[in-house]
Amino acid sequence: MVDTSFVKIQIDDDALEQQILKQIDEKMKELGMDKLFYSLDDLMQITSFSKGHIMNTFFDDFRFKQIRRKVGRKWVFPVAETNKFLKKWVTEQPNK
Repeated sequence: MVDTSFVKIQIDDDALEQQILKQIDEKMKELGMDKLFYSLDDLMQITSFSKGHIMNTFFDDFRFKQIRRKVGRKWVFPVAETNKFLKKWVTEQPNK
């Protein structure tokens, strides 16, 4: 018996990565459309980082300190500025 494949699937990794990045951008825009500010909980969801990790990595970055605001007891982060900062910050991280 001869085993012949009728279907062959090839995946272009670069095209797949571009599609994923496009969908992430669309989701970030969608999340930001109805919000003026992110909360710390939003940041945790967007970055998939814990509160502790956020505090230990970029929360005290001098550029992020200029963005963040404390309103009463709650931290808020303007959406557009925060997205711009996070995209820049992540490119600066070592890729191990």
